[in-house]
Amino acid sequence: LARLRRNGVSDNWTGASDVPETVSNSTVLSNGTDKGDSIEISGTVFQKDGKTAAAGTLLYLYHTDLEGYYGRRKDEHRHGRYRGWLLTDRNGRYSFKTIKPAPYPENRWAAHIHMTVTTELKREDWIDSILFEGDRLISPRERSEAGKRGGFNPILSLEKGEDGILKATRNIQLMA
Repeated sequence: LARLRRNGVSDNWTGASDVPETVSNSTVLSNGTDKGDSIEISGTVFQKDGKTAAAGTLLYLYHTDLEGYYGRRKDEHRHGRYRGWLLTDRNGRYSFKTIKPAPYPENRWAAHIHMTVTTELKREDWIDSILFEGDRLISPRERSEAGKRGGFNPILSLEKGEDGILKATRNIQLMA
């Protein structure tokens, strides 16, 4: 993690520079008292070839609350409380649970989850945000450019599992 932390960009819009000491390939961003639809996103990070697993890739993610806001309290990070880190396992796999975010209050942008990737060879870089199929705010431009930064389609169709949690897969392809 120390090498990945050094590959982060030192500003408060990124996440690699303040990654915790302990990170696993799964995390939970919300707690049991949060209102909203529970979602679980899992996937695999692949090397540039789109086939070879990328073990040890650091993912940072964050999203808005149910009203479309990030951090609003003085003591809260500007990305809010729905933020976390993942380190892919030896097979490139990761997963996280949270609540489905809301669009920004102005309804100008579709609901989304921001993601960055950091490897030992590549500094932290933004990839396509996770979007949700059926969101009327997804623009034609977002649809046409989907997958250009992170490979694979980031517009996910959520399906309700037997446990009542909405689930989807977001695979990622490293571009360098």
